[in-house]
Amino acid sequence: MVEPEHMYERIATVLRDKILVGELGAGAQLPTQAAISEEFQVSRAVARQTLDLLEAEGLIDRVQGGRAVVRRYQPLLRRSALHYRTDPGAPFAEEALATERVPRYSHHTFPDRAGPEVAKRLRISVGDEVMRTMYTSFADDQPLMLVDSFEPLAITRGTPIERPEEGPLLGAGIVDRFTSIGMRPTAIVERLRSRMPRPSEVEKLELRPGTPITEIARISYCGETPIETADLLLAADQYELEYTIKVDPER
Repeated sequence: MVEPEHMYERIATVLRDKILVGELGAGAQLPTQAAISEEFQVSRAVARQTLDLLEAEGLIDRVQGGRAVVRRYQPLLRRSALHYRTDPGAPFAEEALATERVPRYSHHTFPDRAGPEVAKRLRISVGDEVMRTMYTSFADDQPLMLVDSFEPLAITRGTPIERPEEGPLLGAGIVDRFTSIGMRPTAIVERLRSRMPRPSEVEKLELRPGTPITEIARISYCGETPIETADLLLAADQYELEYTIKVDPER
C-alpha cells in the first residue's frame, strides 16, 4: 500500500479512522492544533492542514474558539436498483428514515422545450416539447438532492402520465408509469461525475464552502427509445451510492 505523500494526509487518516469507527463520536472534540503538532512532531501549519482536510471532507466542524468537533456523519445510502423496480414505494423517504431523519420533497412541473443536451439524450430535435419536473428532496428540512427530469411530450401527451405528479399514477415510479402506457422501461443508464457546484446549486443545496456535488445523468429506455432523462445533483458529503451488478451464470 502506498502511503499518502503529505504528512497532514497521514495524520488525517489516523483521525478519520477514529471518527469512522466511532472512537470519536458526533460532538467529540478533536485534539487542538497544538496537541496535533506535539503528538505527531509536526508544525502548526501541518496540524492546521490536517483539520482543514477533515473539514473539507465533511467530518468535522470548527466551533467558537478554534476547536474542532466531529460532525454527525450519517449519509443517506442510495441503492440505485431500488429506485427502478416495480412498485418502488418511496425510496428517498426510506433512505432518509434509515438515518432517523424526516423526509419530504417539493416539485414543480411545466411544459418546456428541449435544449441541446436534453435533445441529444432523448434523440429528439432541439426545441421539441418536453414535460419538465424539478424536484428538491429534503431530510429534516435540509435539501440533499435536486432532480431535473424531462419526458418527451410526443410520448406522454394525452396519457394519464403526462404530468408525473398528477393523475391516477401520482407517486408511482418511472417503471410503473411508463408500463401503464405500454412503454415499460427496459434499461436505465446512470452516468456519474463529481464536480464543484455552481453558485445557484450552493444556494439550493445549502452547501458548506468547498463541498462538491455528485452529478448523475440518467437516461431511461424502452428498447432503443429514450423515454426520460434527468439530472440528479446530490450533496456529496450527505450520500453514499450503491450499485448492484448481476453476474451472468457460468455456462
